Amino acid sequence: PQYSPASRPVVSKKLGIIAFVASLIAVVVGAILAYVAGLQSAGLAQYADGTGQIDPNNIPPAAEEAAAAFAGLSLAAFVIYGLFGLWGFIQGIVAAVKNRGRGWGIAAIVLAVLGGVVVVGALGIGASVGIGSTL
Repeated sequence: PQYSPASRPVVSKKLGIIAFVASLIAVVVGAILAYVAGLQSAGLAQYADGTGQIDPNNIPPAAEEAAAAFAGLSLAAFVIYGLFGLWGFIQGIVAAVKNRGRGWGIAAIVLAVLGGVVVVGALGIGASVGIGSTL
Protein backbone atom coordinates (compact mmCIF):
# COMPACT_ATOMS: atom_id res chain seq x y z
CA PRO A 1 0.00 0.00 0.00
CA GLN A 2 1.06 3.53 -0.69
CA TYR A 3 1.81 5.99 2.04
CA SER A 4 -0.73 8.74 2.37
CA PRO A 5 -0.48 11.61 4.77
CA ALA A 6 -2.93 11.56 7.61
CA SER A 7 -5.93 13.70 6.88
CA ARG A 8 -6.30 16.72 9.06
CA PRO A 9 -9.38 16.85 11.19
CA VAL A 10 -11.80 19.58 10.27
CA VAL A 11 -11.40 22.44 12.72
CA SER A 12 -14.14 24.83 13.66
CA LYS A 13 -13.97 28.43 12.46
CA LYS A 14 -16.00 29.66 15.42
CA LEU A 15 -13.01 31.17 17.20
CA GLY A 16 -12.26 33.49 14.29
CA ILE A 17 -15.92 34.32 13.68
CA ILE A 18 -16.48 35.24 17.33
CA ALA A 19 -13.37 37.44 17.25
CA PHE A 20 -14.68 39.21 14.14
CA VAL A 21 -18.11 39.75 15.70
CA ALA A 22 -16.51 41.19 18.86
CA SER A 23 -14.44 43.61 16.77
CA LEU A 24 -17.48 44.54 14.69
CA ILE A 25 -19.55 45.25 17.82
CA ALA A 26 -16.68 47.39 19.14
CA VAL A 27 -16.58 49.55 16.04
CA VAL A 28 -20.32 49.83 15.36
CA VAL A 29 -21.50 50.48 18.92
CA GLY A 30 -18.50 52.69 19.69
CA ALA A 31 -19.08 54.77 16.55
CA ILE A 32 -22.80 55.20 17.22
CA LEU A 33 -22.21 56.32 20.81
CA ALA A 34 -19.39 58.63 19.71
CA TYR A 35 -21.58 60.21 17.02
CA VAL A 36 -24.37 60.88 19.53
CA ALA A 37 -21.81 62.27 21.99
CA GLY A 38 -20.55 64.60 19.29
CA LEU A 39 -24.08 65.83 18.70
CA GLN A 40 -24.39 66.60 22.41
CA SER A 41 -21.25 68.71 22.34
CA ALA A 42 -22.95 71.18 20.00
CA GLY A 43 -24.95 72.61 22.90
CA LEU A 44 -21.74 73.97 24.39
CA ALA A 45 -20.40 75.70 21.27
CA GLN A 46 -22.45 78.85 21.75
CA TYR A 47 -20.94 79.41 25.21
CA ALA A 48 -17.33 79.34 24.01
CA ASP A 49 -15.52 82.63 23.61
CA GLY A 50 -13.15 83.44 20.76
CA THR A 51 -10.34 81.38 22.28
CA GLY A 52 -12.45 78.24 22.63
CA GLN A 53 -12.63 78.55 26.41
CA ILE A 54 -15.91 78.15 28.27
CA ASP A 55 -16.64 80.07 31.46
CA PRO A 56 -18.37 77.59 33.79
CA ASN A 57 -20.17 80.42 35.61
CA ASN A 58 -22.10 81.45 32.49
CA ILE A 59 -23.47 78.04 31.52
CA PRO A 60 -27.20 77.43 32.06
CA PRO A 61 -28.41 74.10 33.50
CA ALA A 62 -29.50 72.77 30.09
CA ALA A 63 -25.98 73.22 28.72
CA GLU A 64 -24.53 71.58 31.83
CA GLU A 65 -26.75 68.57 31.14
CA ALA A 66 -25.52 68.50 27.54
CA ALA A 67 -21.93 68.58 28.80
CA ALA A 68 -22.64 65.70 31.18
CA ALA A 69 -24.29 63.73 28.37
CA PHE A 70 -21.30 64.41 26.12
CA ALA A 71 -18.88 63.23 28.79
CA GLY A 72 -20.87 60.10 29.62
CA LEU A 73 -21.48 59.08 26.02
CA SER A 74 -17.86 59.74 25.03
CA LEU A 75 -16.63 57.62 27.91
CA ALA A 76 -19.09 54.84 27.08
CA ALA A 77 -18.10 54.90 23.41
CA PHE A 78 -14.41 54.51 24.07
CA VAL A 79 -14.82 51.99 26.91
CA ILE A 80 -17.04 49.76 24.76
CA TYR A 81 -14.70 50.13 21.80
CA GLY A 82 -11.70 49.39 24.01
CA LEU A 83 -13.13 46.30 25.69
CA PHE A 84 -14.71 44.67 22.65
CA GLY A 85 -11.86 45.75 20.38
CA LEU A 86 -9.26 44.25 22.70
CA TRP A 87 -11.28 41.04 22.95
CA GLY A 88 -11.57 40.79 19.17
CA PHE A 89 -7.89 41.65 18.70
CA ILE A 90 -6.58 39.02 21.13
CA GLN A 91 -9.00 36.32 20.06
CA GLY A 92 -8.26 37.13 16.41
CA ILE A 93 -4.56 36.53 17.04
CA VAL A 94 -5.31 33.20 18.70
CA ALA A 95 -7.63 32.19 15.85
CA ALA A 96 -5.04 33.12 13.22
CA VAL A 97 -2.21 31.29 14.99
CA LYS A 98 -4.21 28.13 15.69
CA ASN A 99 -5.80 28.14 12.21
CA ARG A 100 -9.28 28.11 13.68
CA GLY A 101 -10.89 30.62 11.40
CA ARG A 102 -7.65 32.27 10.25
CA GLY A 103 -9.32 34.59 7.72
CA TRP A 104 -11.94 35.72 10.22
CA GLY A 105 -9.21 36.19 12.83
CA ILE A 106 -7.12 38.38 10.54
CA ALA A 107 -10.21 40.41 9.65
CA ALA A 108 -10.94 40.82 13.38
CA ILE A 109 -7.39 42.06 14.01
CA VAL A 110 -7.58 44.60 11.18
CA LEU A 111 -11.03 45.79 12.25
CA ALA A 112 -10.00 46.13 15.90
CA VAL A 113 -6.88 48.11 15.02
CA LEU A 114 -8.43 50.44 12.45
CA GLY A 115 -11.72 50.80 14.32
CA GLY A 116 -10.29 53.51 16.55
CA VAL A 117 -10.09 55.80 13.54
CA VAL A 118 -13.77 55.14 12.84
CA VAL A 119 -14.82 55.89 16.44
CA VAL A 120 -12.81 59.11 16.64
CA GLY A 121 -14.09 60.10 13.20
CA ALA A 122 -17.68 59.50 14.29
CA LEU A 123 -17.14 61.76 17.29
CA GLY A 124 -15.78 64.51 15.06
CA ILE A 125 -18.54 64.12 12.48
CA GLY A 126 -21.19 64.20 15.21
CA ALA A 127 -19.71 67.38 16.64
CA SER A 128 -19.54 68.97 13.19
CA VAL A 129 -23.14 68.06 12.39
CA GLY A 130 -24.32 69.26 15.79
CA ILE A 131 -22.48 72.56 15.61
CA GLY A 132 -23.54 73.06 12.01
CA SER A 133 -27.18 72.64 12.98
CA THR A 134 -26.92 75.36 15.64
CA LEU A 135 -25.54 78.02 13.29
